[in-house]
Amino acid sequence: MNIRSIYKKHRRKKQLAQASGYVSIHPDAILGENFNLDLRAPESGKTYLEIGAGSIVDSSFVFETGTGHMKVGERVHIGGGTQLISKSNITIGDDVIIAWNCTIYDHNSHSIHWVERKNDVPREWENAVKGRPILQDKDWSVVKSAPITIQDKVWMGFGVTVLKGVTIGEGAVIGAGSVVTKDVPPYTVVAGNPARVVRTLRES
Repeated sequence: MNIRSIYKKHRRKKQLAQASGYVSIHPDAILGENFNLDLRAPESGKTYLEIGAGSIVDSSFVFETGTGHMKVGERVHIGGGTQLISKSNITIGDDVIIAWNCTIYDHNSHSIHWVERKNDVPREWENAVKGRPILQDKDWSVVKSAPITIQDKVWMGFGVTVLKGVTIGEGAVIGAGSVVTKDVPPYTVVAGNPARVVRTLRES
């Protein structure tokens, strides 16, 4: 084990101790050295992250507001470099494989209307200069969000992006580098940007 791995393991243990009231992680789950939990505005007594038995999780979970929630089922693998970012809700079923460097994002982060986002960066800059969290006074009321559901037995290739409001059906396969903007039918293969059905699979 190298120094970087030791440091990451120490940091993870410290993180989990600080977040113990906000997470529910099954004792059988394995957290990889890239596992990271970022709770920016936690509300007391709320469980933000649940991870089920037999899962191997090496990803980063980001909660930019106090409203998000994520649930990872049993026997799930999530690769390093993958980021899950929640303001609404992200649910991952059982027996799911998610490769490395994926992004699963249940909100838009900014308004699509310039007049509603024009102060976002100046606010961030001022907060950074004053040593405050940069999103401390962000106006989230103009940011659209919608839950993401990844059903059982899904396999997502590396570098996939899943956007808000999407449901990926049971047994679906998402090709590497795809951008998923709409629901994916069960037992299909989708690929591309935006992702489209390229093949139907047997249910087995």
